[in-house]
Amino acid sequence: MQQVATQAEGTLSPTKQDEVVNWSAQYGIHHVALIPDGNRRWAQEHSMEAKLGHTVGLLQVLPRIIDGLCDRGVHTITAWGFSTENWARVRVEVEHLMTIFAEFLSHQVLELANRHHARLVHIGRRDRLPDSVLSRIDHALEATAKYDQHVFNMAIDYGGEDELARAADRMLEAARQGRAVEGASLRDFLDTAGQPYPNPDVIIRSSGEHRLSGFLPLQSSYSELFFVKEQFPEFNMELLDSVGRAFNERKRRFGT
Repeated sequence: MQQVATQAEGTLSPTKQDEVVNWSAQYGIHHVALIPDGNRRWAQEHSMEAKLGHTVGLLQVLPRIIDGLCDRGVHTITAWGFSTENWARVRVEVEHLMTIFAEFLSHQVLELANRHHARLVHIGRRDRLPDSVLSRIDHALEATAKYDQHVFNMAIDYGGEDELARAADRMLEAARQGRAVEGASLRDFLDTAGQPYPNPDVIIRSSGEHRLSGFLPLQSSYSELFFVKEQFPEFNMELLDSVGRAFNERKRRFGT
């Protein structure tokens, strides 16, 4: 039986449920963010090439998790696909990741968006992404622009420190152009600005790592953190439901 390791509560054992719980209505979960870690380690553990781990994680497991979260009434889903630091990986691995991002954006994400009426948002930098990825991002943005039932945030070439720097630059540029910034905050210039639920209620990181690595530094101020020991290709609906139940047992405090 799989287990979910939580930040404050140790280990919880999931139990099977006959019915899918609406996380928004019953748990108050509107935004779930994912750090899908452990694809390479999973591949190594199964004597596979690292690129196969990424392929399974991004093209098979992530769509199922997004689909499951939408079925559970979660409005906003953010997935971290590629960090600003990931460019330091070997060239062949980066090229493979860009290839599967292009495929994911062309097929899986559009099918999910059409099925759930979800709007795609890219968070992160654009200037370093290859045209093969940028063109598919732009196509998906345009194709899903009118959907309003869900938001999918795809974090590609994203880093929290980088987002804060870009937000500060946007704020300064707004001031230079004479646009009113009095009373505004840096949050108003983040990549998630203007979204109904910009701040994750839940952040899930797989593979047993207990850190956020700079993910959504302002938006995560009051997020509940869940660190699961399983590698991301091992992530399934039973494990996901255990996170929802664990969240429901916590008492959230917002500075009070």
